[in-house]
Amino acid sequence: MKLLEWNIHKMTNKVLVKPFVYNRILEQQADIICLVEYIDDIRIKNALSGGYWIKESIALSGNQILIAISKKIAPNGIELIRATEEASCYNFLHISYTNSCNKKFSVIGVRMLSPINASSQTKPLNKYLSQLKESFICTGDFNIKKNRMSHWFPKCNIGKLKYNTQEIDNSSIVYVEKNTKLINGFGDVDHVLGSDDLQITSEYKWDFIEDDEQYPQKSNIRIGEVWDIKPAYPDHAMMITEIDILY
Repeated sequence: MKLLEWNIHKMTNKVLVKPFVYNRILEQQADIICLVEYIDDIRIKNALSGGYWIKESIALSGNQILIAISKKIAPNGIELIRATEEASCYNFLHISYTNSCNKKFSVIGVRMLSPINASSQTKPLNKYLSQLKESFICTGDFNIKKNRMSHWFPKCNIGKLKYNTQEIDNSSIVYVEKNTKLINGFGDVDHVLGSDDLQITSEYKWDFIEDDEQYPQKSNIRIGEVWDIKPAYPDHAMMITEIDILY
């Protein structure tokens, strides 16, 4: 299966995304789509409605999660398990479907709320995941760097991340100074957790910055340069993940 996860940077704003956002999503032809820092967007839902089953979480703290599952891998539809977030911890959406092997598969989308306090925020998620009986993935913006994921989720399959030569290509987020908007660092904070029967390999893609003048050239995404991206223009990399079920 192919997963696309993307923080699309709505920041609680109801402004609609530009066409390049849903065109880039459709271009990937993913089996599973998870959008975080999302708010109800008719353009995205219209673009996906023909080929995907779609569910959205309930917006309690301002942002939602959208999960879309291809009708090819879930011909009988999807089931909503939970759409409410964990208070003071994370936005949350859990769906399941029956796959071609007639086995249930769960997809969970999360976005850890900022400021992150991993020692408290990861506990309820670990407990929730430990109670699942079927194969699962849990994906989203964890606000935790990759090298710390095994510490906070010791019983989960954290998968592998492909590394590239440029720092930006190894990062899913750009950190900036609050007042100056100058870049002061990078982070790999979008991830996929999974059950032990999965092989998970991810990479970050920034190709979409070529689509709109809102973004600087890729060569200018470096420490000391300006990064000031408006809401509804994604400011995280698109994460693309290959998932193999090892039955």
